Amino acid sequence: MIHPLRHWLFVSLTSFVVAAFPAHARASELTLALANSTCEAMSRVGDLYRASHPARFIYLCKSSGLLAKGMRGGALKADVFVSADREWMDFAVEHGLVAADQVSSLGGNTLVVATPKNSPMQRLDWPELASDKVTAILIGDPSTAPFGRHAKEALEASGLWDRVKHKIQTRKNIELLADSLGTSSPNTVGILFKTNLTDQLRQLHTVDKKLHQPIRYYMAPLRASTGNADVTDFLKFVQGQAVSEIFQAEGFDVSAP
Repeated sequence: MIHPLRHWLFVSLTSFVVAAFPAHARASELTLALANSTCEAMSRVGDLYRASHPARFIYLCKSSGLLAKGMRGGALKADVFVSADREWMDFAVEHGLVAADQVSSLGGNTLVVATPKNSPMQRLDWPELASDKVTAILIGDPSTAPFGRHAKEALEASGLWDRVKHKIQTRKNIELLADSLGTSSPNTVGILFKTNLTDQLRQLHTVDKKLHQPIRYYMAPLRASTGNADVTDFLKFVQGQAVSEIFQAEGFDVSAP
């Protein structure tokens, strides 16, 4: 026999759930293909969105190039693509993955030089990357990771690439680089986005923006999801002030390009 109090609690809880989520409401499932450097911020965005929408998110976090190539080849399926540069978003447009008129900007970032926190180096001028102070330089894979391509651009533009390329070690994505750099020798440095600095790293230098192409993020729905009302609603939400504040708090430049 069910105790009267337990029966009342069950009925009350059931009524609350029905009231909070009406019968017509359904939990949408959205898959987001995210440039690694945006993964933490977009996870916070997803949490905020779910506070007022019955939604579930799947986060695919990789370098922009690996995401774009994976979607083109059919290995990855997604509703929304966030790229860390225009080049890979243009790749998605050229291969019919997204529509050009659906692309919007999410903000920008800054390239910095960092070292393990236990390193004796307190500062490092850009030309000193070629000195004996530095034995290894970690960058992203320039062929797929925008932060790696920007690092190579800056090194080439300043005439340092040929002098330091024997020190270069590449990582597939920015999270791997940050983790690897945090446990590297004190004479190792990494070139990465400012937003991906961790507690295990110390910034030594801000890379001159004149040395590389502008760092901007771009977002677009995949063509197959363009007519999806849930996707449209989420994209509209991302363009709002609350999301802008999340990106700003994470260190992104949310000013207009």
